[in-house]
Amino acid sequence: MAPDNNEAHRLRWVILGALLIGTATGTLGNSLVNIALPAIMDHFAVGVGTAIWAVSIYILLFAVTMPLFGRLGDMYGYKRAYLIGMSVFAAASLLAPFAQTFPSLIVLRAIQGVGNGPILPAIMAVVGTLFPPGERGRAMGAWALVNSAFHALGPPIGGFLTQYFGWQSIFFSYVPLCVVALVLVWRLMPDDRKYQRQPFDVIGAVTLTAATLMLMFNLRQGASLGWTSPVSIALWAVCVLLVAAFLVTERRVPQPFVDLDLFRNKPFTAASTIAFIQTFSQFGLLFLVPLFLINIQGYKAAQTGLILSSLPITMAIAAPLAGRLADRYGCRLLCLSGMALLAVAGMALSTLGPATPSWYTVASLSLAGVAMGMVQAPAPAAISLAVQPHRLGIAMGLFNLLRFLGGTLGPVVFALVLLASGPASTPAAFRTDFFLVTITAIIAVMVGIFVPGTEPPRSCLDEE
Repeated sequence: MAPDNNEAHRLRWVILGALLIGTATGTLGNSLVNIALPAIMDHFAVGVGTAIWAVSIYILLFAVTMPLFGRLGDMYGYKRAYLIGMSVFAAASLLAPFAQTFPSLIVLRAIQGVGNGPILPAIMAVVGTLFPPGERGRAMGAWALVNSAFHALGPPIGGFLTQYFGWQSIFFSYVPLCVVALVLVWRLMPDDRKYQRQPFDVIGAVTLTAATLMLMFNLRQGASLGWTSPVSIALWAVCVLLVAAFLVTERRVPQPFVDLDLFRNKPFTAASTIAFIQTFSQFGLLFLVPLFLINIQGYKAAQTGLILSSLPITMAIAAPLAGRLADRYGCRLLCLSGMALLAVAGMALSTLGPATPSWYTVASLSLAGVAMGMVQAPAPAAISLAVQPHRLGIAMGLFNLLRFLGGTLGPVVFALVLLASGPASTPAAFRTDFFLVTITAIIAVMVGIFVPGTEPPRSCLDEE
């Protein structure tokens, strides 16, 4: 039997630890497959253009379904959403190693992504309800630590498993974690089911999910299809129509899936923009820096991986400390400081050249990692201060959708800028992209003044 709310409040850190197993499994679901991709290509005899969907479909599906599951969590309870999502994720993980064809593996990866969709909105909404405002920064810091740590651990673990036990082993590896999470969350987390029926805006949910999925698909496939090809133009037209249908629906239904007035909430919009820019820069650099190290400086893949790991490692170190500091000094100060530091890191990276020593590259990436870690926990903690509790699930879903939209846009935009800047074999072509990190970070500093400090904004308190 689940503990009552008073006991749950005392056990909030234990409950958070159980919930964060979902963050570990979800992150491994992405980072382990990346390293196993060559083996999967060989097994199914597919090219890289096809094989990349084993990675992309997972990211796309859990990113675009987060607002949907955030809203369902608001309506029916976060515990239920978490348990159902984790069960679906575990089932797909058990079946994936037995896939007989590549399309069947893609389908199971898509199901994994959908199963992971409820996890993060549930975690962040629970932090916003079980933790007092003065502890939410530390709680988000714990989430950020687990997220960054398993991003860093994924490649070496995936390489070991793939080399010695085959690519199938990576899917089996996190099933035990899923089982542990299911048992602990079921036993420890209080029952938060909502017994009063609420109307659900099906059209709004479907059009937003479909429009976001189409947007991310178009961004990832635009270069291969050709941005001005008839097929690409038709896909963008469908995306625009879906967005229009969503906006019209949300203005007309009595209880919309997304209250568009949420985007008039300046603290929410500011924190979401900062998180978008953080992931835009993070995923963009993780795409760009390996190309620079291999093509310009001539490093081998193993050396490149070691140099690149300095970014997620320093993020993992900085994130929990930033969470604690946010509780004491406010989310706004940490977000502003982190984005200012990221602007400096972008300037440092822009000076890289063919003869730049590796220590300087590691120091620059580490500076960027610290800057991103300073934002990773305070930004979602700020959302918990900026939004009323009954809207926290959908707000966190939208917040994380925007985060992962930034992660999707980063590599695409960096690649386009790289191509437009001239031959990709020259340092000048990369310098423009590194400057882009600085420019976007400066924009984040400008909007960061609207991020709440240590207390909810007065407008949010008035609406309670």
